[in-house]
Amino acid sequence: MLTDTEHQAMDLTAQLWNTLCAIAGDGPARAGDLAELGQHIHAIQHAIMAQAAARAHPDRYRLMGGQPMLGVRVSGRTVP
Repeated sequence: MLTDTEHQAMDLTAQLWNTLCAIAGDGPARAGDLAELGQHIHAIQHAIMAQAAARAHPDRYRLMGGQPMLGVRVSGRTVP
């Protein structure tokens, strides 16, 4: 389950998307531009929702800002 703060962050991504749609022009590039922006919005949403997975499965995933998982390569080295 998402925390209240994570729900708030998800709501902010929806607000951002709506704002981007409102400022995007009506020309032929609109659909492509919004598709590109949508990928970035989805990446942010994915990161937020990954927090719930990390709490549910701490042996498999880590919380943002937490310690790297053991045996995972980070910055070209393997964490022991």
